[in-house]
Amino acid sequence: MSIRVGILAFARYDSSRLPGKALRPVGGMPLLERVIRRAQLCQLPVFLATTDRPSDDALVALADRLGVASFRGSSDRVLERSVLAAEAFGLDAFARLCADRPLFPLDDLRQAVALAKDTGQGTPDLITTYSPGVTIRGLTTELVRTETLRMFLVRGPSVEEQEHVTPYFYAHPEEFRIIQLHSAPAEYACPGFAVDTETDLLNLNGIFAVSDALDLSPAEADRIFRA
Repeated sequence: MSIRVGILAFARYDSSRLPGKALRPVGGMPLLERVIRRAQLCQLPVFLATTDRPSDDALVALADRLGVASFRGSSDRVLERSVLAAEAFGLDAFARLCADRPLFPLDDLRQAVALAKDTGQGTPDLITTYSPGVTIRGLTTELVRTETLRMFLVRGPSVEEQEHVTPYFYAHPEEFRIIQLHSAPAEYACPGFAVDTETDLLNLNGIFAVSDALDLSPAEADRIFRA
């Protein structure tokens, strides 16, 4: 039986480290728009998972303009928001995409989706490229099985566990079926490919000033950064 896989882009306007970053210009368009447009290259349904705070009305309006449906839920209970959003859109599994990653690896995401849809052994609980101390900031790929998250939610996670989606998987790998993807090793000069600080914005806008292609790879971006 085929499964429905999509992409949930998580964003909120009042980011603690860089408030308003979702609408800051990156490569000639708001950061959230660039992330959504890049995600749409994967030929999967893309949805916005944001909060029910009025401050996020502008993010929903942007998603609407791009033809992307939104789910609005708790700002603090991110785990709950993830499950409810996935269920609202009928997703059996979803790629968790933080909407501050304008250069997330397209090839890794496509590979994760292909593995999730290979129903020979059933959908894994988590498919990930994350490796502590190795994965470059902004380049992690994670694809999560919705039913697994629902079961975790029903068990009554702690307040801290509710604030995140995947850390429990990494802390208790023996409880889950996890597929670890290994991206091609690379030495990057750029300190990170996520937008967390003003310096990140400066670095990424410098890269996109040379090439603003939506499918620009992290390796190509890093070559521009080195130049």
